[in-house]
Amino acid sequence: MVWKRIVMALAVLSLLAVSCTTSDGEPSDSNTSSSSGANVTIDNFVFGPSSLEVSVGTEVTWTNKQGSPHTITADDGLFASDTVAKDGSFSFTFATPGTYPYHCEIHPNMTGTITVSG
Repeated sequence: MVWKRIVMALAVLSLLAVSCTTSDGEPSDSNTSSSSGANVTIDNFVFGPSSLEVSVGTEVTWTNKQGSPHTITADDGLFASDTVAKDGSFSFTFATPGTYPYHCEIHPNMTGTITVSG
């Protein structure tokens, strides 16, 4: 069982290392994901990554990793979570290409963007 956790942790770290740099090796605060799913972590009053690129049909899941409650609310009203407590999550599947800025209703300075390609 422990070896499975180690393998999973190494896989996650490898993905993070790849997604945190641009093609020229520079750090990036955006992430790209496929239609299988994508994750955004809420921690330290920040959505991470703050910018995410996904394909149509991708389910994005936001997970709150800090003690303060948060919401995930599209600026255009397309999606809105209830209050998400620590270790809680909210998911939304993006069906239409476009750029979707969002924020936390409780902490308006917390913002992010999902870019959906066809």
